[in-house]
Amino acid sequence: MTSLVQWVHLVSAVVGVGGIAFVLVILLPSLQVLADEQRNQLMKVVMGRFRWANWSAIVLLIASGLYGIRARAWEAPWGPYWKWLTVKIVLAFCVFTISLLLTLPIQVLGRFRARREMWLAIALGAATVVILISAYLRGF
Repeated sequence: MTSLVQWVHLVSAVVGVGGIAFVLVILLPSLQVLADEQRNQLMKVVMGRFRWANWSAIVLLIASGLYGIRARAWEAPWGPYWKWLTVKIVLAFCVFTISLLLTLPIQVLGRFRARREMWLAIALGAATVVILISAYLRGF
């Protein structure tokens, strides 16, 4: 993978995972000091901004990841590298799905968003495993 594409992939991961961590660890606990109306208004604004940063990161991660697979692993025989890469991709798409569902401005997803903290914790845990697998795969 060229250095530029690796850089795009890494920065996109930092933005995406960092955004999830910020919302879970800093923003949500801090909202408790606000009245319900202020809390809802702030969440609407923040999640609107987060949506575009997060979706952009997801698009860049998919594009740069596909490029990286084609450049580095496409010709590799099926084995441990591909098995770990498959686990990484599945977990990454779980994180993407949670992120998208939490930020889509659709009323029917209200019940899903009501458990935002739980879903963000799951996404952050899965993203952490993706990062650990990525570090492991660098050794191949």
